[in-house]
Amino acid sequence: MTDTPPPSIATSAMRRADPGLIGLLGFVIATLTAQLEHLGVQTESSVFWVGAVFGGVVQVIAGMLSYFVGDDFHFIVYNAFGWYWICMPGFLLGGELGFFEVTGTPRGVFSLMFAILAVGFAVAAATHNTVLPVTLLCVAVGLALESVGAFAGIDALGTAGAIVLLLASALATYLLIEKFYWRTMGRRVVPLGPPWLAGSTDRES
Repeated sequence: MTDTPPPSIATSAMRRADPGLIGLLGFVIATLTAQLEHLGVQTESSVFWVGAVFGGVVQVIAGMLSYFVGDDFHFIVYNAFGWYWICMPGFLLGGELGFFEVTGTPRGVFSLMFAILAVGFAVAAATHNTVLPVTLLCVAVGLALESVGAFAGIDALGTAGAIVLLLASALATYLLIEKFYWRTMGRRVVPLGPPWLAGSTDRES
């Protein structure tokens, strides 16, 4: 069975851009920046600005634009992680100013909530393709490891979580490559794998 390329702007004046393009881009850049900081490669200052803009603003915009195209899955996923990234710079700012500071256990609980959310999102993602649920499961595992590390004060768990989240960022980059070339050129350049569950006709990320 051959995929039909998406209609070009020339053939369909009503065609809209896919907000998932900027949503994935925001996730990739914010996650990569944060985990490199976690591994000691860069400082928290970059996490504050990049996380707030790419992780927060960009993903929330992608989520709200998904609403207008009737895409419930990406509406909730991008909004959820977008607001996560708006809260995280707030935690950093609070730590610097000593104002409503969030550290230790409360921060671990926050990460754990999103780890659980990522597992729930992975179930729905399994109706799309193979790579998308694997990406979300990596997010869940990475956040869970960082959460347990925050609870127990074990740095090694936080480091392991950062490595798994870097893998999630790499997988999201893979999804972005597929989506970008499919949407702009009508070409499937990398395989996403079959869906694990029936229920969606959307093979894209």
